[in-house]
Amino acid sequence: MAPRQSKTAKRDKSKNKTRTVDSEVLSDSAARNLLANQPKLTPKSKVKKPSKLATKKQQAKIRLYGAKNGKEYSENQLDIPTLNKAIVPGVKAKRGKKGKKFIDDNDTITMTRLVKSINDKYDQVNESKLEKSRRLEEIRELKRQELERKEQEKINKLEGKKNEIRSKASLARSNRRKNAKARNAEEEAEPKSKKKRVSFV
Repeated sequence: MAPRQSKTAKRDKSKNKTRTVDSEVLSDSAARNLLANQPKLTPKSKVKKPSKLATKKQQAKIRLYGAKNGKEYSENQLDIPTLNKAIVPGVKAKRGKKGKKFIDDNDTITMTRLVKSINDKYDQVNESKLEKSRRLEEIRELKRQELERKEQEKINKLEGKKNEIRSKASLARSNRRKNAKARNAEEEAEPKSKKKRVSFV
């Protein structure tokens, strides 16, 4: 009976079996060109060639639906709404550049605030605490003025809408009164015709 092999010996034996040696001819193009007569020295392509059945299916799809232009779009680009998300009717999601704000030409408050806050990072290099507090106070003051103006604009808009509704209501009321007067005048002008009464005994 043969002596029993240890586990390490078995492991070494199995390792030796799996070891492979690749020839330099396969990897080196110059060496491959020298041995041009030797067939099948080029390693196999990793990209599989589609089978005949797959190509037939592809051709049929192209005939049915037309060929793809090669550009694939992701869900984000197509703006497809995500599942289980409620779409609020009448509300459009904002698109385009974010943080792009346009200001009017005559809007001096916003303009000065923007200029001061943009110059902020350049000014704070060499300045004392007092200067810094003054500058921040100016910016705060400008922001407060801006907010006040916005509130005033809102109030003015609301008042304008109220006045418009009031004027419409008063116009409608005066029209109703005129129509009622005209109807009353017509009724008075018409002579009251005597109605014939029939009595059953």
